[in-house]
Amino acid sequence: MKKLLLSLTVIGSAFIAQSQVVVAGVSPASIQGNYEFGTQANCGTWPGETDDGTWNTLSVHNFNNAGEYIQAELELGEDGTPGTNAQGNPISQEGCAVAGLTNSVANGNDLTGKIAVLYRNTCNFSLKALNAQNAGAIALLCINRLDDAAIGMTAGPDGVNVTIPMVIISSTNGALLVNEMQNGPVTMFIGNILGAFTNDLGAVKGEFLVPPYGGIHKDLFTGFDPGIQLYNYGTADYTDVIVNATITGPSGIVYNEDIGPLTMNGFADDTVSIFPGNGGLGGFEFPPYVYNAITDIDGDYTLVYDIYSQSNADDNIGNNTYTVEYKVQGNTISLARLDASDMPIVKSYPSNADVQYRACTYVSDPNASALGVQGVYLSAHADTSINQFEGEEILVNVYQWSDGWVDTDDAAYDFGAFVDPASATYPYAAVDLIQTATYLPASDDDVDDVVYQPITPFVMQDDVRYLFCLETYNPSVVSFGYDNATDYSTNASIFAQPVSPIFIADTDPANALPSTWYLAGWSGVSANAIGLKTFAANELGVVTNELLAGKAYPNPATNVVTIAIAGEGSANLSITDISGKTAMTDVVTLVNGTANVNIDSLESGVYIFNVTLENGQASQFSVVKK
Repeated sequence: MKKLLLSLTVIGSAFIAQSQVVVAGVSPASIQGNYEFGTQANCGTWPGETDDGTWNTLSVHNFNNAGEYIQAELELGEDGTPGTNAQGNPISQEGCAVAGLTNSVANGNDLTGKIAVLYRNTCNFSLKALNAQNAGAIALLCINRLDDAAIGMTAGPDGVNVTIPMVIISSTNGALLVNEMQNGPVTMFIGNILGAFTNDLGAVKGEFLVPPYGGIHKDLFTGFDPGIQLYNYGTADYTDVIVNATITGPSGIVYNEDIGPLTMNGFADDTVSIFPGNGGLGGFEFPPYVYNAITDIDGDYTLVYDIYSQSNADDNIGNNTYTVEYKVQGNTISLARLDASDMPIVKSYPSNADVQYRACTYVSDPNASALGVQGVYLSAHADTSINQFEGEEILVNVYQWSDGWVDTDDAAYDFGAFVDPASATYPYAAVDLIQTATYLPASDDDVDDVVYQPITPFVMQDDVRYLFCLETYNPSVVSFGYDNATDYSTNASIFAQPVSPIFIADTDPANALPSTWYLAGWSGVSANAIGLKTFAANELGVVTNELLAGKAYPNPATNVVTIAIAGEGSANLSITDISGKTAMTDVVTLVNGTANVNIDSLESGVYIFNVTLENGQASQFSVVKK
């Protein structure tokens, strides 16, 4: 894998634009640290997007200015509405009453000068913010109903009257803060930390290297290169900065390296890039971590980056330490972390398309021929309060990517634009479908579940590029699962290789590139929860034989064909033509191992029948339509 010197124009510009703005716990100690957050979308000076008029310009607090911040106690907002919402939280704490909030000194929950806390659920964000503002709050912290903070909060008609900043955090972090509020005052910091503290060393999530996968297959794992971008946010100069990288696994510490002491000037006049390739250029780099298959036993591992001064205590400890979890085992390949059963962990379901949405995991390895893939773990989401999830067609496609590019920084290719495939520089001209299957949810109750979809088992080839993709043509309803804990953005920048490409097609005329590839996933959310169920290459025959025997009669058939499989009950049927294109899908019920299928709508030709039972077992056979 190619090693590159990190371009400071990439990471540095991201820092200047927004990474110095944080939401951090100040006190008590149990809630200290930085929290992932989303912001008001398109609100002018905060967080710096073009003002579209739906939010006020927030001239009271422009967090793009160095050292501008709010630090105050949290207080739950109340509007007196009775009942409990679907998430188990009081409806009164959603802050949706048109009459406003009932917080007051008399009621013992005065919001004056405090950061209001409200739950997301039934009304527009701008009404919540306006109600909190009118009750005296200086900011609003909204708690998401999902375990996701990476959303932009769009304003409604009240947005133009809102002058307080608003942020949103995940349901998990929100519960942590609310629970601690029962024990006493909780103080939070929202704003720009650049120059806000005297001693403040740190880094930013998404600006350090992580292992290649959250679920690492031991037969492909050789190790990885640690690396991180350091910042001095404070006003003090340093001559003794240390950054430590430690990896701990089931057998104890397997890697422990320091870089430093480093000199860093105050007020972010100095940043230090510690990445592969920098050491030979007079800079700094960690030695690579080399995986030892004998001593580094299977199990859960943790990579920790720790930044500190040898002489001065840090005034803001929330950005000093970053932790990355991964698991080494012999079953699954996944960008997401794995649970105890080696299945992907899912935390959010981002989406932004109205025509087509494809989420992929990129795999290319010099030792790939040691493994085969027999199926995919996936999780999909739909809002079943307004949409039906049952029967939604979710394609599980495997592509071989054979274009001639070497790195994603190849000047001859535009990896974002969706252009004419006949173009010599089109980087997706040779993305060839080699496997396809269809997952059809059996009921709305399957929403958000991690499920298994078998594919025809195949052995991968060394150094061949593969895309394992989930695809929907109904993205306004269906979205796919991601694990928010690991950000692969810096891996994509440093090594100039795809990680978790997504393809988005929409019809928004305001979008200059309505059909676009993004090579590192969603912004800040790149660990898709696609899990590849693997097998040893020398067991291909055994795995193939695990497919249930199946047949169809009459064959050839004209209008109706009877399928016969050693199984009972509901099963998903996907019929593809010989090119892999889905021709028909259905849900059939096997009674005594048989079911009748009407194929009158199919054109004459050869078709592949893929039948998947509720227990995950599958059968595949061909049928000729006369």
